Amino acid sequence: MTKGTELTAFITSLNADAVIEATLLDVLVSNAKTILEEERPWMVLRKTDSSKTVTTANLWTTAIDLSTITDFSRFYANQDGIVIKLFDGDNRIEYYTLKSFDQRLEYKDVSHTCVYDENAKTLYLNGVVPFSGTLYIPYVSTSTEIDLTSTSAVWTIFPSRFLPILGYYAIQIMKGAIDWDEINRNMLPENRATLEALKNAMSNWDNDKALASIQANDPTDMYGSPRAGAINRD
Repeated sequence: MTKGTELTAFITSLNADAVIEATLLDVLVSNAKTILEEERPWMVLRKTDSSKTVTTANLWTTAIDLSTITDFSRFYANQDGIVIKLFDGDNRIEYYTLKSFDQRLEYKDVSHTCVYDENAKTLYLNGVVPFSGTLYIPYVSTSTEIDLTSTSAVWTIFPSRFLPILGYYAIQIMKGAIDWDEINRNMLPENRATLEALKNAMSNWDNDKALASIQANDPTDMYGSPRAGAINRD
């Protein structure tokens, strides 16, 4: 199963062949997708934007518009709380940690910190910008909306084997709000068990991806490529 129309047919089957009104079905699937994607920073949803640049003329009041990153959901910080890197195009990198926008005035002169106005979708770098360069902004993205009438593959950011999970989620939301007959009520625990099994498989798949991306890291610094916080770093 890969297509929007196939997902629609699958949901109808889970619903004892009762067709769900199209608008309601769109909302149910969209809600299911949102719930699942916001549960964790899935590896396949992590991106880095490098479309923004700054100069040494930047002030703490200089707004950097992030509304143009249309699939932006939230920042993705590393284990040290770093959310942004300023790169000079050669070898120099400066790191920025995110502070609360409510404390903007307290941090306005503190270099290597930044604040984000969620309402206006604008970023501000505090203190003195040491050089002109490009901002590398890691973030968790949102995937494109699912067209349930499409005969093409949908939710392709994830392997197709996980597409049924949206159907189970959607039908669970649907049945949680309706008094169904005894047969449907008896079917629900089985569907819920399948949903949980698929969700666990999806989480394990993502965990393996995350581990593969760091398994070559050297915490002792023994083999070079030093990193901040390494055990024997000078």
